[in-house]
Order: sequence, then structure tokens, then C-alpha cells
Amino acid sequence: MVENGIKEKGEEESAFSIARKSLRAILAGAYERTDVNALVKVCHALAVPYVRRRLSGDVVLKRTLELNVGDFAYDCLADLFAFADSGDFPHFRAYFAAYPPARLTDAETLVHLRRLVFSHVNQGLFRLYNEVDPSLGKIIRNIKLALQQFDSLVLIERFGVPCLAPADADRMLQNRSPEIEELEAGLRGYLRGKDNIPFMLGKLALYLLETHDIARVVPLTHVAIVFRSIYTTQYPDETPVSVEENVDSNDLQEVVRETVEEVRKRMTLQYVKKKKIQPRLLDIYFIVIEERLRLTHSGDGVEKGLKELLGRHLDGMTDSEYRTKHRSKLEYLSRLTGKELARKLNSK
Repeated sequence: MVENGIKEKGEEESAFSIARKSLRAILAGAYERTDVNALVKVCHALAVPYVRRRLSGDVVLKRTLELNVGDFAYDCLADLFAFADSGDFPHFRAYFAAYPPARLTDAETLVHLRRLVFSHVNQGLFRLYNEVDPSLGKIIRNIKLALQQFDSLVLIERFGVPCLAPADADRMLQNRSPEIEELEAGLRGYLRGKDNIPFMLGKLALYLLETHDIARVVPLTHVAIVFRSIYTTQYPDETPVSVEENVDSNDLQEVVRETVEEVRKRMTLQYVKKKKIQPRLLDIYFIVIEERLRLTHSGDGVEKGLKELLGRHLDGMTDSEYRTKHRSKLEYLSRLTGKELARKLNSK
């Protein structure tokens, strides 16, 4: 039986074998209620220990969810299992379009299912931040926006947790992770006055690069907590400033649209007219880039990866095809558009 985690190897293999069959039935549109129940059961088993792990070092949410971890996991899964009028489950169909379960082993199916579940848990946690601590949710969103401006830090996932890490340096993963109090004490030596978030991120990168006895990977929520603590010590009635402060949500979405269109037109000459990319594929790339930018700045949680979003538009795209045919061009265009967006927002 699978409940709040899977304890025995035999049970795990049996449960995920059943889940794989259920997933195939659901994606084929030939499922019964028992298939949905089986998949919910396995997804909940993955979600609950992950929520507990996310809460273990999170002083903001731990008190809120301490007695309701299982219920919260079901809340996150409710969005994942949203049912479309067409009779299917769009989140599963979109994600597994690039990873057909018929081609996957039970173990590979588990890896992809875990990623999908963790992504929806992260989105649920972010929404909860906005409910129980709106200022922290705002800082997290502003950090993501500020990361578009420079390449010294990147947003990654480690064990499913959104983290910041140096872009081009040894991340020292063999070392222990810094505690929140330790991170705050270290950063206070680098920050003075009314610093904005881009400046604070630059100092965070410097601090991590000059520190050799801790891992150079820190959870995004920990960074947000520390930034707020340092800032409000000097300015108790304010939160750290970001370039996003100058633009309301409706204007921001319009700026995203305009920026994507401008970069697309500029790159058409370089890629299409020189026959490096087919016109339709370039259009798809910029649809994906716009989707990702909107998700990043909408406050809905951890943004989707480029590969995952592209897979929704290119049915049957494999990991190998993404790496060899799409990744370098798509990532370059995404960085270019992100920097142009940050420049525009800074000028407002």
C-alpha cells in the first residue's frame, strides 16, 4: 500500500508499475475511475514527503502547514488533476507529450512523474507565501525578475527546491548548506544603505564566491527571507525595491508582449532569412519564450523550463532532439529577450 511515502521496494515497484499503466490509459483517453485513483495515490505519496522536506527549513510556512501537510499535498494535486471539457487531463497530456510513457520504464516514468508533482507543489507553496506572507512572495517574484539582468547567478532546482547558485563556478556541493542566520550574518558585511534587489543579488554572488566552507547553493526562499530581514532592519515599513516596482501587472504583461515581438522581428533576419531556422519553428520558440516570461513574472510559482514548454508545441520531441536541435538557439533567444525586458523595465 502506498500512503505518505512508499516503504518497501516491492510495494514501490508494484505501485509505480500500476501508475504507469494508469497514466498510459489516461493519456490515451481510455481510462476508468480506478486509473485516476491509482495515479492520485502515487502522486500523493511523492508529494507528502517533498512538502515535509520543503518545510523542514522554512520558518515562514512550517507553522502554517504543520498539521495539514497531507491536505496541502492534495490541494496541489487538485490543480495537477484539473479536468478539461475535452475529457482529458491537460497538465499530464502537455508534460508527457515529450515523454511518451510507452517508451519509458517504470523507473523513468517515476522520474518524470516526480518532476511534475514537485513543480505543482512548488507552485502551491508560492501561492501560499502570497497568502500568509505577501511581502515575501513579492520579494521572491522581484528576485526572479532581477535575475534577468545579469549572468552571475542562476535559478536552479536542487532536490526539487528552487535555489540560487553562481553561474560559472564550482558550487561546492560537498560542503554543508548555510543556515539562514549564517547567510544573513555573512551578507550584512556586504550590504549598506537602501540597496535594491539587483544590487543585493550581486553582493550575494560575491559572498558565495568568496566563501569556501559552505555549499554555494542557497534556497530561493532563504535568500528572500534574508533580504527582507536586512532591509527592514533599516527601513521597517518598506520592502526591497525591484525594477518591477515601476510597472503594474497589466503594464508588465504588455511590456513582455512588446519585447518578445521586437526581438522576434530582429532575429527573423538573422535566423530565417539566412535559413538557420524555419519560420514556423522560430515562431514557436518565441511563443515558448513569452510563455516562460509571463509565468516568471505572474507570481504563480517556479517558472516552467524551456524544454518542458517547447515539448507542449512539438509533439514527440525527445531529450536528444532538444539537446541537438533546439537547446542552444532557444536558450540564447531566451536570454536575449530576458535582458531586453529587464532593460526596458529599468528605464521606466
